[in-house]
Formats: sequence, C-alpha cells, structure tokens
Amino acid sequence: MNITAQQLAGADCGRRYEKEYINKFRDCLSFYRDGKVRFERFCYGEGACFVFGVWASLKPDGSLAYQEPFDPLVDPSALPRTLTGREGDTLYFDDQRWKWELVSDFSSDAKNGYTPFKIKLKKLLGR
Repeated sequence: MNITAQQLAGADCGRRYEKEYINKFRDCLSFYRDGKVRFERFCYGEGACFVFGVWASLKPDGSLAYQEPFDPLVDPSALPRTLTGREGDTLYFDDQRWKWELVSDFSSDAKNGYTPFKIKLKKLLGR
C-alpha cells in the first residue's frame, strides 16, 4: 500500500485513529504532518490510564518501523505492523478485520511535543 503518514494526518497537525473496542484496552494511532506516527495504549474502566506509547514511522510499503529498544512496559504483540487496507477514514492493519476509525483531527498535541507555537512555526517554514 503506497501511502504516507502525511496523507493520513490530514491538513492540520494530525489525526487520531482508534481501534474498535475488542478488549480491555483502547489503542490509538496518531499520524502527524511531519511524518511521525505515535501508537498509544490506554486501559478502560475505573483505573483508566495511559499504559504505554511508542513512536514509529510509516514506510512507503505501509509497514510501521518502531523506535527500539522498547520500554519494558511495551507489549510488542499489541503493535500494528503493516497497513493493509483503507476505506475512506477507516484503516486496517495486518490483514485483520479490526477497524481503526478516525476519531479526531487535531491542531496541536502538546503532550507529544506538538505545541501550537511549533505547529505555526512549521507552517511558516513550509514543513
């Protein structure tokens, strides 16, 4: 599949996709205009919290290249590996039926280093 992270990021800072609910975790993928990809896992329920996050890049063949070594809390089996399908704003990974649906377009993401000032500066510089 020939697609870039920038194409999946939309027109502003980025877009967040969420995997349909199948277990006790909420998995999210964020694609940023500068080409970076962020996988984040959160738990549901009373103790809902951030579990782990990993940075990646999307290769032209649709595979995700994660930055290693992983933190000990990272579950490598939870990470999507290859984008194998796209239908509008829905993504499919690893030839599985689980949908990753668009949940938000965002203009900044300060917790991951994309402050409004940084976004504005990148736009001025044409990046």
